[in-house]
Amino acid sequence: MPRVLITGGRAPVAVDLARSFAAAGAYVVVADSAPCFLARATRAAARAVRVPPPREEPRAFARAIREIAVRERIDRIVPTCEEVFYLGRFAAELRDVAELFCADFPQLEQLHDKGRFAALARGLGIGVPETWRLTATTDLDAVPLRPEELVLKPVFSRFAVHTLVRPTAEAARAIQPTAARPWVAQRFVAGRELCSYAVARAGRLTAHALYAPAWRAGRGSGFYFEPMHRPAIEAFTARLVAQLDYTGQIAFDFIEAPDGGIHVIECNPRATSGLHLFAGSAALAAAFDPAAKAIARPAGERAAMLGAAMATIGGWQAFRHAQPRRWLADAWRARDALWSWRDPAPAGFVFVGLAATLALAARRGITPQAASTRDIEWDGEPIPER
Repeated sequence: MPRVLITGGRAPVAVDLARSFAAAGAYVVVADSAPCFLARATRAAARAVRVPPPREEPRAFARAIREIAVRERIDRIVPTCEEVFYLGRFAAELRDVAELFCADFPQLEQLHDKGRFAALARGLGIGVPETWRLTATTDLDAVPLRPEELVLKPVFSRFAVHTLVRPTAEAARAIQPTAARPWVAQRFVAGRELCSYAVARAGRLTAHALYAPAWRAGRGSGFYFEPMHRPAIEAFTARLVAQLDYTGQIAFDFIEAPDGGIHVIECNPRATSGLHLFAGSAALAAAFDPAAKAIARPAGERAAMLGAAMATIGGWQAFRHAQPRRWLADAWRARDALWSWRDPAPAGFVFVGLAATLALAARRGITPQAASTRDIEWDGEPIPER
């Protein structure tokens, strides 16, 4: 029986990933630094362990993961969230005790960097918007487009935090890029957003899913995942992972223009919500195995959603925008990614984690989205070895 340690257990995807590995016969341990992390509620995990926060105590975090791997005789460590960067930073010592299913730190950094990724993606058969790196306010003067034709965002960011879409000149001038905290200016592309999720091993694509975030929290993370199929996107993903000889989970955001042209916007070298389309299937777990041959894809065409978010945020959006029929129809036809008759606890426990996040946000004076990742995110700062 394989033994798997899944980190980033606060994320809903960690629950579906644990279910996938358990369905494949694996012994699953989940870990996170949050006190009420979601995956501790799933029956798919034999054990749940709290670890130090990687952003604040990176060395202690890596040491704790190594100790769990030794104690539980773990074969494979699978990250899900931004703790992947801290695991990648200490990859050498972790790989002494188990397979670490992610790329090394330099490659993770290259993919997470929105400017460097744009340069990497050119020439791989898909559109890439023109992108300029900004390390000072005056760099914006050299961009040959007006602010209203641009998207401005920090090089390292998530959930569209601080992103300015077609800003006014005044708003554009208010940003403060520096060499330590650079931004990018990217040509705005009108169209529909699509998001992918993939697994690759040694440069070979082993799993792929694509979705449209039909309902989402503002410009940030989606909570309703409509399955889509675009062969050009899967082909692009296969070419990129082959070029990098990539091992790990990887995801991309795209814009599909009205003329059908597809443009890749940015990369997340970790798990994302497309994982939910696999519905906890053992086929996804098989994609992590060295023996994986075919590309695993979601079975069926049913949408997935985070039911609690759809009921609350989605319900409020439907009320505000007079879309109750659309909301009801979408909710009726989708599968709640957290609900399972065999494993019902996560669907309720999500409210415990949400309450803890809201309390933290109130104490720190930050948004709930920022609070949800503040102890695991990485924004380009040096990660100390000790």
